[in-house]
Amino acid sequence: MTAEAVYTRPCVIGASGPDLTLSTDHVAGIGAMRRRLIDTLGACGCAELIVDTAALLATELLSNALTHADVGGEPFQVRLDLYWNGCGLTIVVTDPDPRLPVATSADDDAEHGRGLELLDALATRWGACPAGAGKTVWCHIA
Repeated sequence: MTAEAVYTRPCVIGASGPDLTLSTDHVAGIGAMRRRLIDTLGACGCAELIVDTAALLATELLSNALTHADVGGEPFQVRLDLYWNGCGLTIVVTDPDPRLPVATSADDDAEHGRGLELLDALATRWGACPAGAGKTVWCHIA
């Protein structure tokens, strides 16, 4: 299991690169990534509501990527990038599975299946697109 910062820089409004890039290869690494995300956004001066929402949505996107990616049983990593522009935050999660997310209807008592509903409810906008041999799922919080 790895959960390491690949790239971190001071928050620079208008910069082209991410403010934070993290990667992990196991669901257990998501907790460390969430803590790093919270620390980084706090240092950027993000409002508490944005930080809380970002932590929830990043956790959801990372969990979905690690749980649902099908790469033939081979080990793989997911990558999280954060872009803060001073008034909004974009969260980008990339994994090696090219299949785009599909909305499902979860029963009222189901423990899973509401990830895209969370994105619809909490993100200003979100989307998914092919990225190399895999895909990227992103969301924006303002």
